[in-house]
Amino acid sequence: MDNEMFSMVLDTLKKIEREKLSLETRLEMDSKGDFPEELIRFMLGPDIGLHLVFIPSQYGGLGASVLQVAKISEEMAKIDMAIATSFLAICLGMDPIRVGGTEEQKEKYIRRIADEGLIVGYGVTEPEAGSNVQALKTKAERVLDEKDQIKGYRINGQKQFITNGGVADLHTILADTPEGPSFFIIENGTEGLLPGKHEDKHGIRASNTAPITLEDVYVPAENLVGCVEGDGLKQANRVFGYTRLMVATFGLAAGMSSLEKVISYAKERIQFGKPLTQKQGYTHKLLVPNAVRLEAARAYIEEIATRIDSGEEDLQVEGSIAKYFATEVGDAMANDGIQALGGYGYIREYEVEKIKRDAKIATIFEG
Repeated sequence: MDNEMFSMVLDTLKKIEREKLSLETRLEMDSKGDFPEELIRFMLGPDIGLHLVFIPSQYGGLGASVLQVAKISEEMAKIDMAIATSFLAICLGMDPIRVGGTEEQKEKYIRRIADEGLIVGYGVTEPEAGSNVQALKTKAERVLDEKDQIKGYRINGQKQFITNGGVADLHTILADTPEGPSFFIIENGTEGLLPGKHEDKHGIRASNTAPITLEDVYVPAENLVGCVEGDGLKQANRVFGYTRLMVATFGLAAGMSSLEKVISYAKERIQFGKPLTQKQGYTHKLLVPNAVRLEAARAYIEEIATRIDSGEEDLQVEGSIAKYFATEVGDAMANDGIQALGGYGYIREYEVEKIKRDAKIATIFEG
């Protein structure tokens, strides 16, 4: 994606914030805890097509670089982390196909995601299998034809905490085959695919999070990602460096959003005859240390993004380091943001308490 298009995407985000995601709207979405499907569909629609930044150009996307996607993800999360989470999940759900699918699967499904603006879910986590993916219990049993050739799979199991789980048009589901964990592409409406109730969450409340039950779900063999059993964990590991880097930008976004609100407040808040920005006991405890750590997180995120863009592989550890550091730093600033505003920080209309609630999930999800 060239710089002109990149600037246009950032301008589009600012326009969406002005016209669709005002502070009042964000607070209302948070209070209700309902998924804003109409807004998400609008952002996926032909007039906006924001999901295209995540999609390679050969399949109808904009082909943004990792560094560009990181910046876009940060800006989106600064507006509202629930909305950003919904979009990141589309990218995450597509990734097994992108890195492990056959060319026919990529052409069919990635292009459909691009052209139709599909909402995608990534079905890996289970009640007893979080970061320990190898503990998954969802099973995919082979279904044979009259010549004893594999014609499909019958999948049974339970998925938990699936972003977009209750609203996705398309799911990539990890299940254990005779040869090991494997991803399957399953469309919404498939018999036996049963999304559960939207979870009532502490933060990112407008993001749809739901369990999924699979009861004798039949999936044709051609929907096994890569058409080879047992490659699921390898496919998941290949994108951890990238996806965890994007979650790192969420932590950075939360911290920066909180910091900017605190600075604005501190310039206007007069105590003992001076604004709080002139009180070193305030700035050197609540602002300066956080600002330094946030900029360090940004520098590391940009370094790893640049290395991925250069073609370097096996950066799962580095992506995980970025996620750990940036999300912890962002969460700390979000916490200090409440303290910095005093009693006002505890009031919903000042938003810093929402930022803190949203920030916490970045330290938890995506491992």
